Amino acid sequence: MKRGVRAGIAGLAFGSMLVGCGVAPEQAWQGDVEDATTEGAVETAETAATETTAEAEALMSVENGLKENGGYVEPAALARFWPAVAYGDGKYFAVWTDVRTGGIYGTRVKPDGTVLDPKGIRINIGDVEGRRPGIAFNGKYFFVVWESIDGIDGVRVKPDGTVVGPVFHAITSGESVGPARVACSPKICLVTFTISADFSNIFFSRVTKDGVVLDTGDESLSASNTFANDASSTWNNKTKEFLVVWSDEHGEGPENADIYGNRVKEDGTILDGNGFPISEAAGAQTTPDVEWTHKNYQVVWTDDRNGNPDIFGARVSKTGTVKDPDGIPISVAAGAQAEPRLAHHNDKSLVVWDDRRDGPHAVWGARWGEDGEVWDPSGFPISTGDQPQEYLPDVAYGGGKFFVVYSGQETFDPLEPHFILGTRVTHQAELKDVPALPLTRKH
Repeated sequence: MKRGVRAGIAGLAFGSMLVGCGVAPEQAWQGDVEDATTEGAVETAETAATETTAEAEALMSVENGLKENGGYVEPAALARFWPAVAYGDGKYFAVWTDVRTGGIYGTRVKPDGTVLDPKGIRINIGDVEGRRPGIAFNGKYFFVVWESIDGIDGVRVKPDGTVVGPVFHAITSGESVGPARVACSPKICLVTFTISADFSNIFFSRVTKDGVVLDTGDESLSASNTFANDASSTWNNKTKEFLVVWSDEHGEGPENADIYGNRVKEDGTILDGNGFPISEAAGAQTTPDVEWTHKNYQVVWTDDRNGNPDIFGARVSKTGTVKDPDGIPISVAAGAQAEPRLAHHNDKSLVVWDDRRDGPHAVWGARWGEDGEVWDPSGFPISTGDQPQEYLPDVAYGGGKFFVVYSGQETFDPLEPHFILGTRVTHQAELKDVPALPLTRKH
């Protein structure tokens, strides 16, 4: 296993334990739902299993003990995991890793909770299976990116659900690892990822609104002699810049990883050299997420300073000044809190995370004000126990509500059926969907 991948998994252990030179002609495609072959399903499950400690252990069990008659036991045909969500053109768009052909599927949801694509839309129309998608909206298209064995790929999707090909290749490299994340201005989408060789570093590629890749991913946002992972980014429409954040060991080992950031202009200019520290607290800070609030950046992460994974955050000015260098505790409840994501509207953000205060994985949240005040210091439950294990959330705002998507299953095991669930949450922390909306079939 490469050192960078090991560092990424170690970071997650503190968390959930868990195209060329011209414009190609648009090719509209909307695929039928297909069942995965045994080989394709197992390959997808094997790949996804490396992403959290629990799933890595499950993969080892598969390799060591789950072979029958010379072949792997086939995972359930409904297994789905790693959801992501964005809002645009009057609807939410949730995407996830799927065992069906292509590996990346999605569905649109109206603000009133109507699921528009109950059978799912095949997003990856290419020949190479994908996993762990990211998504953003640029005002015209949803840009969906994902990891593959060949690098980081992506495609545009119209708000009506039509996939516009061909697949673009943000980076073609067997050394690229995720998470693959994307943030968009109206003109440019910034795709971030990790390149893992002797060290692991954060790189980016820019993609035009027409799906043309402008960069070869050869400029690093992090120092060259470190282990950096888990990049996330957001677009600042006021300064016309992206802020990219990540977890960085800086030679201190994964148990001392910190949160760093770097600003990037639309033209690809890197503004902050090898990046600036956002949190250098004791213990490990990992799995960050970031959002521009129209006044500041808000950054959240998994924090191990107290010996137990918690959720912390900090505000960063538009010029890169960290306003809360000691961090703001968002959730320091008993048990492990990890893998935070956030979305913003008006004067507050909704931060969501994977929470184990009661034992099983569950999704909790808290509202975080523009002034740094945490409105719900004890947090409030968002998942409602539709499945015994509910985890790995993402969140978007639109249509007057926050929309939280997450995985659910009976056991925390990548070879068991996963389902994608969704819950709308109001500004008053009221859940609008109890039980949660099923975004994928349960039977």
